[in-house]
Amino acid sequence: MNDTLLPGQEDQPKETICSSCGRFVGALTRCPYCGARVTKRLSVRFFRYAALLLGTVGLALLYMMARTQQIPRIKISDIKPTMNFAYVQIAGTVSGDARAFKEAGRIRSLRFMVDDGTGEITVNAYRSQAQALADEGRLPRLGDQVEVAGSLSVTADGDVVMRLQVPEQLVIASAEMEITPLGEIGADKVGTSVVVEGTIVDVNAPGPTSRAPWNMIVQDDSGRGQITFWKDVHEEIPDKLMLAKGNKLRARVSIMTYRDAIQLSLANAADLEFPDRPSKAPVSRTAGPGAASGRGEEIEVGDITAEMQGRAVRITGRVKEINPPTLPKAPHEVVVEQGEHSIAVVYWDTVVRNLRENTPIVGAQISVEGTVGVYEGKLQLKVNHSRQVKLLDAVPGRVEEPGAPIQVSAITKAMLKQTCTVRGKLGEPRSIRGGVIFPLTDDSGEIQVVLWDRRVPGAERDRLAAGAVVLVSGEVDEYRGALQLVPAKPQHIRVEKEAGAK
Repeated sequence: MNDTLLPGQEDQPKETICSSCGRFVGALTRCPYCGARVTKRLSVRFFRYAALLLGTVGLALLYMMARTQQIPRIKISDIKPTMNFAYVQIAGTVSGDARAFKEAGRIRSLRFMVDDGTGEITVNAYRSQAQALADEGRLPRLGDQVEVAGSLSVTADGDVVMRLQVPEQLVIASAEMEITPLGEIGADKVGTSVVVEGTIVDVNAPGPTSRAPWNMIVQDDSGRGQITFWKDVHEEIPDKLMLAKGNKLRARVSIMTYRDAIQLSLANAADLEFPDRPSKAPVSRTAGPGAASGRGEEIEVGDITAEMQGRAVRITGRVKEINPPTLPKAPHEVVVEQGEHSIAVVYWDTVVRNLRENTPIVGAQISVEGTVGVYEGKLQLKVNHSRQVKLLDAVPGRVEEPGAPIQVSAITKAMLKQTCTVRGKLGEPRSIRGGVIFPLTDDSGEIQVVLWDRRVPGAERDRLAAGAVVLVSGEVDEYRGALQLVPAKPQHIRVEKEAGAK
């Protein structure tokens, strides 16, 4: 043992100096220089292990508190800029029907207003949360009592928005309402929600490119009222067959004004009911322009005239061409020919999603039921339900067949603007403005397959998934030095093996 103290060690505790070599070791229990064990006071060892134990217990208690702590409920008027990103709960009355914003057939966001008596706040839900609420039918409506929790976003201008992050943290207590006579609805009820019941007197549908809403005149014993709803609501109505003069309905609507006139706004298709929906009775020929028909009369394409507008007919012919929508809300168009005559058949994404084995193919024989219409001076047949389209032959007479597939590595810049066909496995897609990009890989390499909304709409892309083996035909394009394959139509993408299939 070395008892010789080095300069400066006289005032240092013995526990910090190695008793063997005399060097400073601090809190170490073994000397790093000579390896000798350094004796420490019991209190030092105790506090070392006590700190470790207390830290572990503290973390456990913190975890338990986080799991059991109730989300603080606040008043809207109490929100301050320092509460940005705070996770809180509010309770109040819905002051405006929830508005859903869709893209490619799916709900991308949802917005509604809540008033708790001290102020009003906008609540937003996005993507999966918004879609979950819609799938469960839990869309807040004017007058409903809600409790909602989410994170606050306070802007520099003082605007406050709450973001709903967990669908289960929205609790809705629907307002119980009695049927309100149409004659009693006046300016004093603007901004409220009521239930009305009556008979349809008239149905006015907007044009295919119009941004105007649907208008429906309803009458009961006390008076008349005008119910309005937008195209996205119309697409969700399962009983379009009942949108006809003379049918009875019951609807929950919001009362508002437009150009000093009272309007009854239908915000959700689930709020519309038909109490006397017939099981067998045919629909009147005076149905609204967009109403689905019953069994239309068989007619030759060449016999259809503009004077037959609004009449339900059925035709049989061959698919001449298929034109995807050119605008986000434009319809799909299928040109059906019969002999020397042809007519455009139009329908929207809601029909496309349910066609399945009846999806039109160029050259295939097809039977179509629909309502005769005229758009920009041209005759067309409007289809409102997938059951109105039937593919009659399994082997079409003139189907566009893709060319022989080549390897991805064989595609070069010398082939720009040329059409080629490749076979490969799809990777994870990524969204771009106006479309989606799927990477496609085969044994020789990878190429980007670009699916533009105007050419391959969202309803058609739903059948594609990462891992699926597909045969794709398209035009070779280049973007920022990388080659791309751009299909012109949905029919240019053929799924040969579903994702996950063995």
